[in-house]
Amino acid sequence: MNRITAIASIAAVVVIAVLAALLAFAKADLSTAESDNRVLKSDNALQGQVIATQAFNVNRFNQVAQLAASANAVVAGDAEKTVIEYREILRREKTCDLPVPADIARGLLEYTYRLRASAMHADSGQPDTTNGSAAATSGLTYCQAVLWIRPLLATIETINNQLSAIRSIEVSRLKQGGTTH
Repeated sequence: MNRITAIASIAAVVVIAVLAALLAFAKADLSTAESDNRVLKSDNALQGQVIATQAFNVNRFNQVAQLAASANAVVAGDAEKTVIEYREILRREKTCDLPVPADIARGLLEYTYRLRASAMHADSGQPDTTNGSAAATSGLTYCQAVLWIRPLLATIETINNQLSAIRSIEVSRLKQGGTTH
């Protein structure tokens, strides 16, 4: 029986040693899994913050764009209404058909073509000269010039509204602590 007891004792020691080794490996795996779990939870929290910030920015940008569009619609409506009123006033004006001096009219036309070309082409320093030499079919009258003023001012106001909206968005982005893209 001594032999059986010795073999059983050795077997028990081997089994206990194997179980201890397995327990150590399991504990190391558990520790690694817990560490990975903490890292994933941290990453998820950061991603949640980024998504929340982006959702807030999109919502804010949409609000600013909607306000600018509403203001621009009012500006366009007011400009059109004013032009209609001006046409009624000018219809009764006896000197309405007097021409603007040709040099002034030509200068305005050339400036208009330069603005149009720079707005339509990626390289604003190189306007499309193919349309720049077009001549007006008739001279510009003072009444036509008067009717251009209000729409041009409305366009400037529209652009100012858009630039103001962009500035507002940039200020809100800077207040959030950065310029994330």
